Amino acid sequence: MTRAVLIALLSLSTLATSASAQSIFSARGFGVPLAPLDPRSQALGGIGIGLLDGSQSIINPAELDDYPFRGAIVSMQSLSRELHLDGLKADIESSRFPLLRIIYPVGERLSLGVGYGGFLDQSWSVSTSHEGIVGGETVEIRDLVSADGGIGQLRVALSYAITPTLAIGVDGGIYSGSLDERIAREFGSGAPSGIESVERKQSWTQKAPLASIGIRWDPAPIARISGSLTWAGDLERTPGEAPLTGIGTPQQVEKVKMPLQAAFGASAYFVPGLLGSVSARWAGWGSAADSFDPNVRPDDTWEYGLGFEWTRMEFGNTGVPLRFGYHRADLPFSYNGVRPRESSFTFGFGLHFSRTSFGPLASIDAAIEKGERIARGTGLSESFWRFTLGMGVFGR
Repeated sequence: MTRAVLIALLSLSTLATSASAQSIFSARGFGVPLAPLDPRSQALGGIGIGLLDGSQSIINPAELDDYPFRGAIVSMQSLSRELHLDGLKADIESSRFPLLRIIYPVGERLSLGVGYGGFLDQSWSVSTSHEGIVGGETVEIRDLVSADGGIGQLRVALSYAITPTLAIGVDGGIYSGSLDERIAREFGSGAPSGIESVERKQSWTQKAPLASIGIRWDPAPIARISGSLTWAGDLERTPGEAPLTGIGTPQQVEKVKMPLQAAFGASAYFVPGLLGSVSARWAGWGSAADSFDPNVRPDDTWEYGLGFEWTRMEFGNTGVPLRFGYHRADLPFSYNGVRPRESSFTFGFGLHFSRTSFGPLASIDAAIEKGERIARGTGLSESFWRFTLGMGVFGR
């Protein structure tokens, strides 16, 4: 990265409050949304609601009743990004755990679940080295701006099957996370005596309550329609102790409105073995606009997903579903007055073992996604490969 990138991000440093996985877009506003998805949901449109045969994301509590057996699901994800700004390029890699979920049926109609997943990606860093005149001497200077942290969501859910084709669900929980910010200037050898490196450090803890309701309706054995609504209280950002030396002053407790979110999804078998799905989600980020500088003020966002799954491929007693999907999403925070957007195509597959009428008792699923984030007309873009691996185990 060169000085031009540093200058661009230094101008944002007083506004940056969250991000992760090293996205340049995370340097603006409050970070980049991170969906709590398993590989199947990732491959079928990237939203994770309204999927027949078991939706493993935590978006809709009503879909817990899909699982008559107790079990656990975990997802792991790695990302490889190529960042572009005005002809400059940098490569970044990272990894994370976007979803962990435990499911426990209680009787024939009631199911309990605990899930932990991502919500906002909040880590990024940029540095550059150049020469400058300090005390009459030419000295190498290194500047660094960084943020390390993120916000996750913990949910405890309850679903109830009113009939075999209709279920409702509720959950409650908390958004929580931490964030460490640092701005530093370091001087190389040859600096005059008495010239020391300077830095500003600030740490934050972040938390907000959340609750959601959901519904799942199967109008036919081959079709499903689902919806959920998620409310969140103000996110309270509490600063840690500020350094005794350095630049900057201690920060105060901040409160930022979290968005109301509504998600919708439907899926159906067009022919035996071929499932199609559509989904959408709206997030009311515009309610938090007054908490940010006008240059990064957020707007309400929409995202859409489309997917297809072929389930008739088998090797012996092992099912091997194949999946294809497309996802498009607005990012909430603008860049130089331009709304960035993300779009991606995904291929996925699974290995399903010990299959039952409800589904496999053990599974390994994977999704490979190629996409980009771009703020058109600004010279800023990211292209990425995202690999998601998930495992599920269930028992009677």
